[in-house]
Amino acid sequence: MPANPAHTLPAPPALRRRHVLALLGAAGLALRAAPARAAATVEKTVKLAPGLYELAVSTTTNLVHVASTGPRGADGARIFGLDPRTLETRSTIELGAEAVFGLGVNDSTGTLFGTGTRSGKLLAIDLRSGQVKARIAEGEGAHLRQVLVDEARNRAFVSVFGYRDKPSAIWVVDTAANTVSAVITEGLEGGISGLAHDPAGDRLFAAALEPNQVVEVSLSRRAGVRRFASGGEGPINLAFHAASGRLFCTNQKSGQLAVLDAASGQPVKVLETGAGALCVTLSGDGALAYVANRGAGTVSLVDTRELAVLASLRTGTHPNTVAVDRRTGLAYVTNKARMAPRPAQGQPPAPAPEDPNGDTVSLIRA
Repeated sequence: MPANPAHTLPAPPALRRRHVLALLGAAGLALRAAPARAAATVEKTVKLAPGLYELAVSTTTNLVHVASTGPRGADGARIFGLDPRTLETRSTIELGAEAVFGLGVNDSTGTLFGTGTRSGKLLAIDLRSGQVKARIAEGEGAHLRQVLVDEARNRAFVSVFGYRDKPSAIWVVDTAANTVSAVITEGLEGGISGLAHDPAGDRLFAAALEPNQVVEVSLSRRAGVRRFASGGEGPINLAFHAASGRLFCTNQKSGQLAVLDAASGQPVKVLETGAGALCVTLSGDGALAYVANRGAGTVSLVDTRELAVLASLRTGTHPNTVAVDRRTGLAYVTNKARMAPRPAQGQPPAPAPEDPNGDTVSLIRA
């Protein structure tokens, strides 16, 4: 008689025990093969200089480069090069009155790019000599913010935050010739701040601060082609995770990290990270997102697969920017200091208050 496919005979007790033990052994092997991630820690923090902004890790120098605008009212801007393990200062590039705020590195040419927000110029600096090779500008008084470097195509993208009668824009910079090859303004209304690059799609994503939106920018059409909600209030910075097709957007006013589906523009999840969520940076393998919460004084580590906040670490007074060394996985944070109130008209500036937890750089091991 043929066996009934809907029913099977129970296995003998000894066989069942062997089967259970085999499953437990396999589970044990799986657990051993995928150990739990060690708890993240702030391994070191050092006092550096006033007016710290962005960082960039360079394989040309094997240093962490940090932009400092110097004390308010003084022409003391510098770019420090820090040892990636000890955070000791190994180099200093003196810029005087030419303060830069945003940083980007092209290690294939050994060039560091810095956004001169006050001057409206992008500085191209030779990392080996520390000399300014070029001052790149388009028009007068552009309010530059972020610079992203595309090493593969020897170009860079610079966000220009529009204000008063000046429109928002994105510069496309030819980093071989150190010239602006295109200025994108179409479809960029609303105060463009942070950028994220999708090389495979030949597109950018831009945070439009005022309307709480993200703009998709076609580089071939040189225009903003689509807008969708940022998932919160005050979108300021972005990171794109190509493997999942997701955008990570910090919304500064609402203190949130919004995870957005880049194809549909729909929110996948919105996470509360802390007051003043400012910077978002992905780890080299894309498994972690680091969020600098300026108001909260913390850096949140987010699991990008489970979309959960793993930890929020206190690094300094006002965490500003996070950079990750993709070779070691170490993360670096700039922490701005408390500022003195702006003086009344005609009055001298007040001295900055003492702040032991500001003007610092922290190293996070995750």
